[in-house]
Amino acid sequence: MKASARVQPSNCKYFRLTDFLAKEEVFHIARVFITTRYDISYHSHDYAELFWVESGEGTHHINGNKITLHANDMVLIRPSDRHTFSSNGKNLTIVNIAFPKETLDYFHDRYFANSNQYFWSDSVLPYQIKIPDSLVKRFSYRAEEAMQFKRSNMQMDSLLLFIFRKIQELDTQQDYSSAPSWLASAIKAYNNTTYFKYGSSSFVQLCAKNPDYVNRMVKMVFKQTLTEFVNDIRIKYAANELILTSIPIKLISYSCGFESIAYFYKQFGQRYGQTPSDYRKMHQKIV
Repeated sequence: MKASARVQPSNCKYFRLTDFLAKEEVFHIARVFITTRYDISYHSHDYAELFWVESGEGTHHINGNKITLHANDMVLIRPSDRHTFSSNGKNLTIVNIAFPKETLDYFHDRYFANSNQYFWSDSVLPYQIKIPDSLVKRFSYRAEEAMQFKRSNMQMDSLLLFIFRKIQELDTQQDYSSAPSWLASAIKAYNNTTYFKYGSSSFVQLCAKNPDYVNRMVKMVFKQTLTEFVNDIRIKYAANELILTSIPIKLISYSCGFESIAYFYKQFGQRYGQTPSDYRKMHQKIV
């Protein structure tokens, strides 16, 4: 896998998938090392792509927003998105897969006909999810394995289906089919520590709607106030961190936007019926 060329940012450029493909290749894979703000031009493209962060920290400049990226973040980029990356010397390492828009259309028709999520959301921000270390390693292994063979439709479909299947297994949040698309998209985008520290105000901003209207819709669809709903999202995220990491509980609480550890314990107990420490012990037992 190769690193991207160092390019000075200017106006938004337009990339074509064929510019990255050798003869008879149908998709592209690269491990990209980003150390400054000038490694990749701000661009749009005629293809879909996805990437996951193997290590480091950086910023995803996407559709006029700046989203902090950490290890284990995965993002699905739509053909219409405009983006680039920066890292300020923190050595952001990502694995990127780019594939034709026609493949995206085929997958939608065959597997996601009624979906407005993943690559098919109409939200400002693309779909993003946190994946565990073990899955990052499996994704990277499968990508490297695909590099050893001809980059054919069979290799592409096999790799993408594996990734989609694992994302769906992780995506265990509520069924949002009864929510309007703008609300469902905001919920997906909000599941990120970048927004948690601002509480419900950042959620409302993602909705791009009047706060009172957002509150009414959340009550109607989920039978919760906006504050209760946002807290529930943050507590679920914290629960996953307790299972998948050894990060101290106080730091998890803070990263999820709870400045008071006592309030975090209260909210967690109401949701899971036990303390965060007991929850971690129960789920990290070796069976």
